[in-house]
Amino acid sequence: MLNKLTDTLWRIEPRTAMRVPGLLFAEETLLRTMDEKVYEQLCNVASLPGIVGTACAMPDAHWGYGFPISGVAAFDPKEGGVISAGGVGFDISCGVRTLHTGLKRCDIETVKQALADHLFKRIPAGLGSAGELHLAAREMDAILKGGAGWAVRQGYGLEADLDRIEERGHMAGAEPDKVSERTKERQKREMGTLGSGNHYHYLEVQHVVAIYEPTAAASYRLAEGDVVISIHCGSRGLGHQIGTDYLKEMVIAAPRHGITLPDRELACAAPAAT
Repeated sequence: MLNKLTDTLWRIEPRTAMRVPGLLFAEETLLRTMDEKVYEQLCNVASLPGIVGTACAMPDAHWGYGFPISGVAAFDPKEGGVISAGGVGFDISCGVRTLHTGLKRCDIETVKQALADHLFKRIPAGLGSAGELHLAAREMDAILKGGAGWAVRQGYGLEADLDRIEERGHMAGAEPDKVSERTKERQKREMGTLGSGNHYHYLEVQHVVAIYEPTAAASYRLAEGDVVISIHCGSRGLGHQIGTDYLKEMVIAAPRHGITLPDRELACAAPAAT
C-alpha cells in the first residue's frame, strides 16, 4: 500500500517484518511503469537488521539482485547492521553519461530516423557484442589506470570533457595488477560497446523538456529544447568479473572478521558464467 506524500514522493508504511518505512521518489506516471519487484525488494530492504531511517528508491528504480536498482539504505553496525557487497548487484562501473550536443530539437527533427539508423549500425550492443577497438595487455593496464583521461589521449574526447566528469574520469591510486587476467581478457574486445542486462542499457538522443533546477541547469549550460545524448553503458565483462572475483574473496574472508553474510550474498558468490 503506497501513501502519497507529494506529487513525487510515496511512502510504504512498515508492515510484517519491515523495520522502517519505504520511500519511492517518482511521479505517478513513472511509478506505474515500475515492475512489481521494486515494491517487493524495497520492503525486503526495509526489513534488514540495523537499517537506519528509511529504505529509499529513486525514480529510475527497477528490479535488482536484493535491493531494487537505485535503492538507497544506511545500516548501523552497532545495531547489527548488515554489510552487502551485492545488494543492488555485484558488478561495477555500470554508469550513465550525458553529452551536450549544442543542438536544438528543431536541428535534428527532419533527420532523426536516419540518425537513429546510423547509431544502431555503428554502436555495438547486446550480449557478446564486440567493438572495433581491441586492446593489448599494456593498453588494458593503461585504461584501467587512466580512465577517461586515457580515452582523451587516444582522441576519443577533449581535455575540456574531463573537467565535467567526477574526479576527471579516473580515481587516483588505481592498481591494474589487482585485476585478474580473466577480467582483462573478457574486456579487451568489448571497448565501446553498450552491453545488455537488467539495467536497460541504452544510448538515447533526448531533448530537455523542462528545467526544474535553474542553477544546476545553468552550470551545465542546459536550456529547454537542448538536445543531449544519454549513454547508459554496462560494466561489461570487466566489471562483472571484478565483482565476481572479489565477492568470492569476501565470502571467504568475512567469517574471519565475525561477519555473517546473508544467503543472497552467498548465492551471488558463484554466479553463472556470462
